[in-house]
Amino acid sequence: MTKQIQIKTKLLLLLILVITSFLASCSSHKEMIQWNVELKESNMPITDRCNPNNKLTSIKSPEKPKLIPETEAREARIQVQGVPCSKNEEPPLYDIPVNRVKRITYVSDPLEPPMAISINDLLPLEGCCRVRDGWFIFDKFEIKGSLGYRGGKDSIEYSTPGGREMYRSSLFGTDRGGSSLVFGLEFDGLWNLTFLDKTKRLQAGFILGILPVDEAMFIPLGLNVRYTFNQFPPKYSGNCNSWYFYGNIGIPFDFQSGAPMFGNSRKFQRLFAGGGLGYDIALSCKMDLSIDLGYRYMNLPLPEITCCPNVPSGERNPFRSSNVLLLRFGLTF
Repeated sequence: MTKQIQIKTKLLLLLILVITSFLASCSSHKEMIQWNVELKESNMPITDRCNPNNKLTSIKSPEKPKLIPETEAREARIQVQGVPCSKNEEPPLYDIPVNRVKRITYVSDPLEPPMAISINDLLPLEGCCRVRDGWFIFDKFEIKGSLGYRGGKDSIEYSTPGGREMYRSSLFGTDRGGSSLVFGLEFDGLWNLTFLDKTKRLQAGFILGILPVDEAMFIPLGLNVRYTFNQFPPKYSGNCNSWYFYGNIGIPFDFQSGAPMFGNSRKFQRLFAGGGLGYDIALSCKMDLSIDLGYRYMNLPLPEITCCPNVPSGERNPFRSSNVLLLRFGLTF
């Protein structure tokens, strides 16, 4: 009797295992294929992304297709997510013109016939609302913090009435000894250069900053140029972000060093210049988070030598030249 109960128990467990496996298979299938989009015949068939030699007559999808509304540039379409070509691959996306769609059916339940739905029943694709048309009088306006690395430490020796005094550099400081790290704040106001680029991707304007370094509060002022690749994202593309590159050149002003604005040689001339590559991340319809990495050359005056009248007036301010690896980050409007 006990042996028969054991046999029946094993058979019951086996039956439960078979049923569970079958239901799991059905569930997996149900998750895999739920929708079928049938296509009309055309002289320009749609190519199978997984097999370019095949022309599609229908597209099976695990997700409900989405409607891409009509715009001035393109007719209404539906976006269909296909089945991945192989394991661990991203599923292909198909944008199908509405006039190429024959029928959309829900085929998830194998026990019921396919249920056809109207294109009007599809949810619209959440598009990109980012409009990069600037702020106030500017076609683009940027507020950015900056952090730069100037390489090796750069000490300097000054003549004094009693001899010579050494000012040693630090990793992060603002005295005349210099520092490896520099930080600042920058504002960029730009306008479209439509006479050069009618797409309005190319813009130019001013750069204005604050740079506390080398025992002075410098105010970099100069020309800034920027090219934004995805300046006007298509409304329903879903791609709101953009790469950009920039370049600038100018003069760093200050009111502490006492150095003349224009030097008598290149060695004694205030100057900054550089450029870099960056990326805009859309935070809202009117604002980006912008991050860029670039290079900047700086030639900055140090405090005046107060002794030694034999030093020419145009050379009484030592200058520090530096090559800076510059990271900038902030908001773009």
